[in-house]
Amino acid sequence: MKFIKKSKDQSISQIVILSMVFGLVSGVVGQIIADVYIDPWKDNYVNETLTPKQRITATIPELQKIQKSLGLQQDFEVNDSVTKMAPSVIGVYFKKASGSSILNQIYLPAELQANGFILTSDGWLLSYGKILSTTKKDQLVVVYDQKAFAVENKVVDTTTGVVFLKINANNLPVVAIGDSSEITLGQVVIALNDLREVGVTNVKNVNWQPALGASNMVMSSETYSQLISLNTSLADAYLGSPLVNLSGEVIGIIREADSKSRLATVIPVNQFHRAVLNVLKGNEIVRPFLGINYIDLALAVGLDQSLTKGLTRGALVYQKPKEKSPASLADIQANDIILSVDGQTVNKNSSLTDLILQYQPNDKISLEISREGKIFTKAVTLAALAE
Repeated sequence: MKFIKKSKDQSISQIVILSMVFGLVSGVVGQIIADVYIDPWKDNYVNETLTPKQRITATIPELQKIQKSLGLQQDFEVNDSVTKMAPSVIGVYFKKASGSSILNQIYLPAELQANGFILTSDGWLLSYGKILSTTKKDQLVVVYDQKAFAVENKVVDTTTGVVFLKINANNLPVVAIGDSSEITLGQVVIALNDLREVGVTNVKNVNWQPALGASNMVMSSETYSQLISLNTSLADAYLGSPLVNLSGEVIGIIREADSKSRLATVIPVNQFHRAVLNVLKGNEIVRPFLGINYIDLALAVGLDQSLTKGLTRGALVYQKPKEKSPASLADIQANDIILSVDGQTVNKNSSLTDLILQYQPNDKISLEISREGKIFTKAVTLAALAE
């Protein structure tokens, strides 16, 4: 009897111990589940006033977790891009007068005229600012890495307005240049200035034009008319700042930053990419010249069918080409419609200007033209655009 009673007592003890272990494990697992799933669900479902659509999402905790992970991933990408780009950002100021008092020698943030970035390790920089275009190089100074550098050379691209500056420095960290043709609507982009401020926004329009009168629909084969606009406005202190994608590549430069008008526009990098090569090769910029003013049919709605011949894309030549221009010498006429350049279609994504300015002076190109319903090709030799 004693043997049987002892065995029964031991069984009861074992059951109690096992119950306690299972209870402890269940509590730990339950707390983990609550932390990961139930608490976020509770915060969104119980503590907020939800719309019907939100109630559906809130009842699926897994969705909340995925959205949080995506947000964190984008934060990491932004941080990586800023870390990669920040060492190459510079500031441009008016040069201080020699012999100034100690306090007047200091370059203050409020005195920043424009930002810019480093193109080459030996001191070629790129910036933007109308005041930089008209100011002599010896009146400017570049501030970088807590040092002030005199400007040794300055080259202005009159087509885009970007300004190339040269300083005496070596082993500078250079930027990576991207491709602005790959920019998409809603894309996350970053602007950095010399004050170590960062603006994160989205692309609003990849073919932005000022909303002015009908005369602004007339474009030049030598002047870009389309810019990139951003979703949020930027402060004036971002003028000339690089616009960077999440890969840390420069895809444009801030052309207009005005918090009052709530407008921020960007010059796409592809519009001045060839100018960079010109400057690095010969310290000058040479652009091609065709000599046409035109209306982009992809943007103009309501033109008479007698003009468009039913076409919805192409460059409608507006009035006669400029006298003695390559277009005039090739007998291109008013109301001709240029359909393509060397087989590259003229459309809303590739204007005639975009296509022409990718060439060099003296290049021979083939234009596909529609005239009074008949399609033919013309060979044209581009000239050099007079500065």
